[in-house]
Amino acid sequence: MKSKYVPVSEAYEILSKSREHTPPEADNLAYCEAFLKVKAKDAQKDISELMKTYKLSEKVAVKLVDLRPKTKEEAVSILSGYSVILPEQDLNNLISYFSDD
Repeated sequence: MKSKYVPVSEAYEILSKSREHTPPEADNLAYCEAFLKVKAKDAQKDISELMKTYKLSEKVAVKLVDLRPKTKEEAVSILSGYSVILPEQDLNNLISYFSDD
């Protein structure tokens, strides 16, 4: 089975379809509700756009979409966790992309 990175919004949709939840599923659903920032359809569009524009891996793009950094410092902090360095102009564009929400 191949694993896939999914944004919080997609995990929320998957978990919310079930009528009954195990305790771990209920905890995960509560987490998703607390941190849900964008609809799943919009998240997938954003992930594709970030991967294409900035040549990011799916893993990094998903994390950026979930956290939606508002400052360069936040973006650098997220990206450095994956050993990704973007040029200054790309960082500015990335912040601008998420500021348009």
